Amino acid sequence: MKEKDQLQLLIEETGCEQAEAEIALSLSSNNIEKAIYTIGLLLKFITVFKIRLIFPKESIYGLIHIAVNMKTHDILRFSMIFSHNPVIYEISVNIDWFSFEKAIFSARLGAGAMENYTQKIEENLKLHTQQSIKEIRVSKEEISTIIKTFFHPATVEMEIVNEELNLTQFKKLPDYNTQQNEISFAGYDLGFVKLDVKILEDPSGKPTEKIAENDTVLSLITDKRDIAHYLAHLTGGRKSGIMIPLPAMVKKIYSKNNDFEIHLHYAPSITGLAKIKSGIKLKVLETKSQLWWKKIIPW
Repeated sequence: MKEKDQLQLLIEETGCEQAEAEIALSLSSNNIEKAIYTIGLLLKFITVFKIRLIFPKESIYGLIHIAVNMKTHDILRFSMIFSHNPVIYEISVNIDWFSFEKAIFSARLGAGAMENYTQKIEENLKLHTQQSIKEIRVSKEEISTIIKTFFHPATVEMEIVNEELNLTQFKKLPDYNTQQNEISFAGYDLGFVKLDVKILEDPSGKPTEKIAENDTVLSLITDKRDIAHYLAHLTGGRKSGIMIPLPAMVKKIYSKNNDFEIHLHYAPSITGLAKIKSGIKLKVLETKSQLWWKKIIPW
């Protein structure tokens, strides 16, 4: 890859400046994979806001989690829960951000959770926050003002703690499900990066229930996280900014009722998870003697 292309890839996928990309490439002897890792360690531009709030008149308790790219002012993660159960207010905003986010999704399934109310306002609050932070210097005080403005004229008591992260810290923590009612019944450790993917269908293909380990299927990375973009670059699943299908080997299969979890192997420490119903026919490719990813990533 030409140096100009390497610089552009680093800037596009990590959000760094050109000067920072040049330093990272220099430190890594122009190895793009090492440069991405270096950028991840050096740049601390992600701030997570962990928020605990009470509507005292209504006896409603809430938790909100917002992760912001402080360079672009884009919201990277956003989750929340409102509940009549005061126990959720005992969750500390001083725990690490990933545990806080996990606690939110656990609380959404707990007693007293205001599921409909939470779902009704979550997207609106996220949109309101995203629009507001584009115009300000993001801080705890500003986030507090944004949320109080959204809920005005209701009285809101709030506690906020912010946590600064570099890109590596943000990407490499354990992967938890981040959608309500999403289940995982696998007990297999598949590596430190797990991507959301889908296996392409084929009317003349192989039924889901007949897919076997070591089958090679045609997959598409559907994960929306930033990390998926540069990993797709490395594995050949992204071209001209668009995700494209790529082969992957089936590593593990788990079934429960009519649901299947199919875990795919892309490269060392890069795996994919596809959730599929039985009866669907999938695109299965001929198995090659040489692992396909070695052809794409020679290093």
